[in-house]
Parts: sequence; C-alpha cells; structure tokens
Amino acid sequence: MLITHLDQLGPEIRKARKALGLSQTDLSLATGLSIKFLSQLETGKADNPSFANILDIIRALGGQVMLDWSDIPTETDPGQSNGDRA
Repeated sequence: MLITHLDQLGPEIRKARKALGLSQTDLSLATGLSIKFLSQLETGKADNPSFANILDIIRALGGQVMLDWSDIPTETDPGQSNGDRA
C-alpha cells in the first residue's frame, strides 16, 4: 500500500483489507478500533485519525510505514544566518 496523500488513506485501507479477505469486524478485532471508526476512515469521514490508529491498522494489514519528510518546508529563525540552527 503506497499512500502519497492522506486523502488516499481510507480507500487504500479498504482496498488492502478486502484484498486480504478481512471484514471491518475482523480489522476491528485486530486493532481494537471500532467498526464505526474504521467505516468512517475508509469513507473519508473520520476527522483527523491519530498516527497511532493508522499504525495499528497498517500493522494489522501486514503493511509497513515509511515517512518522507523531504518536501515539508522548514522554518528557520529569522535571527539565524547561513542556515545555522541553535
């Protein structure tokens, strides 16, 4: 499962779950998360799921998590020069 944007998260979870032949009940039992939450997540209606919940789901589906922070802009202190950080 490769997710490059969070709006892909729910559909990719559903796709992976179904590919493994798991129901939402199965995933709920494996993660301890409610069926209602999983349903809302899969349909994009879950408000701001925690990273811990996402990790639990991905682990239950046999996936891996890799983070790429390279495209996230960094803020520097205006008082610093030459890219030096405190």
